[in-house]
Amino acid sequence: MARGHRCILTVVLLLFCVFGVSAVEYESSLFAPDPAVMGQGGAAVATASGFTALLANPAGFVGAPGELTILGARSWVHSSPSRAPDVAQLLLSDRKRSTDSDTYRQLERDFRKNGLGAGGALGIGYVGRGLGLGFHAALDSFLQGKSFAKGNGTLTTELSLIGGLAFPFELGPVRLHLGAAVRPLVRVHSIVDAEQTPGAAAALVQHFLGLQTGYDGEDYAGELTETYHGYGVAIDTGLQLLWNAWRVGFAVRDVGDTALTYSQANLRTVIDELRGGALPPGAGEEEEGYVEPGSRKLPMRATVGLGFEPELGGLAGRVDPRFQLELDDVFGRVSPDLPLASRTNVGAEMLLWRRLALRTGLHQGYLTAGAGVDLPGLEFNVALFSREIGDGFRDQKSSSIALELALRF
Repeated sequence: MARGHRCILTVVLLLFCVFGVSAVEYESSLFAPDPAVMGQGGAAVATASGFTALLANPAGFVGAPGELTILGARSWVHSSPSRAPDVAQLLLSDRKRSTDSDTYRQLERDFRKNGLGAGGALGIGYVGRGLGLGFHAALDSFLQGKSFAKGNGTLTTELSLIGGLAFPFELGPVRLHLGAAVRPLVRVHSIVDAEQTPGAAAALVQHFLGLQTGYDGEDYAGELTETYHGYGVAIDTGLQLLWNAWRVGFAVRDVGDTALTYSQANLRTVIDELRGGALPPGAGEEEEGYVEPGSRKLPMRATVGLGFEPELGGLAGRVDPRFQLELDDVFGRVSPDLPLASRTNVGAEMLLWRRLALRTGLHQGYLTAGAGVDLPGLEFNVALFSREIGDGFRDQKSSSIALELALRF
C-alpha cells in the first residue's frame, strides 16, 4: 500500500510540475547528440537504459544487470556531409592556416545554408538496479548566417553531476518504472549576435578554423562575445510502462525550468580562467557583470514516446528489432513556433547477434542513419542526422555527423 501511495504521489507531483509553471524567457539548451540515439531518429524516452537513461529518462535506471561506463567520448561536427571532413581537419590542425578560395566559398555557402559548428562530450557513470550516478561534460558550438560577418549562434559548455533513483511497480500485467534525478550543473553560455556585436562570428571562425574571414581585430573574443557563466540545479523525472513487447515512456527534463545563478564576462576572460581550472568569480549585486539570480533559465522539456520490441521466436538473439515513435517538447515550451511534425521523431534499430546495430529514422522530418558495434567492454557508434533550424516543417535543414567510443561493461 505504501508503495502504491508513493506511486500516485509521484505522478501527481510530476503533472503539477508540468502544468503549474508559467511561461518564461528561455536560454537555449545544450545540444549534445548521442549517436546511438540520433541514428534512430533521436527517439529514446520509451526504451532508454544504461548511460542513455542519465540524459533521456531516469525511469530507465531500473534494470539488471547494471551498466558501468568507465569513459564515454563523443564528438560531432555540424556541417553538410560533403564539407564535414574539411571542418574536422581545420579544427584538428595544429597550425591554423588559410584555405584556397574554392574551399572558402564552399564553407561560407555551408555556413549560410547549413551552419557550422562542432562539439564533444565525456561521460562516466553507473546505471542499473534502480540507481543512476554519472558525470557528463559537454561543449557545443553552432554558428549560422548570411555570411561569416553576419553570423549568429551560441557556444555552450556544461559540466553536470547526475544522481537519481527509480522504482518498479507491478500493476497486473503492466510494469511501471518511476524515476527521478537531481542534476547540479556548471554552465558557460556565449551568445553571438550579428546585430549587437558585428563581426563576432567571423572572428571566431577565423580564430578556430584559420579561415581569413576579413576580421582584422586582434582579439577574437574580448568584448565581441557576450558570455554568461554560473550554475544551477536541475531536476529530471520520468516513467516507463512495459506491457509485453510494448513500451511507453514519458520524461520531463529541467522540471519547473532550471533557474541559473549567473555572472557576465567576455569570452576571453572566461577562457583564461577556465585554463586555470576555475570560472571567473561571481559578481556582486552592484558590480560589473552582475546578473539577477534566476533571470535566465533552462526550459522544461517534456517528451512522450511509444516503443515496440517484438521477439522473433527462433531468431531472437540473432535478429532483435526495435521501433519507436516520439513527440518531443510536448507542451511547446522549448520551441513554441515549431509545428507538431517538427517535434515528432520516428526510429528503428536492428540488433544483429547482439553485437552489430543498424539504425535509421526521421528526426524532425529529416532522414537519419547510424550504426554501432558493441564488443565486450568496448562500444562504437556513428550517426548522420539533421535537425530543423528554421521556423517550419522542413524549412531549413542543418546536418551533422556524430561519433562515440566508450569503455562500457
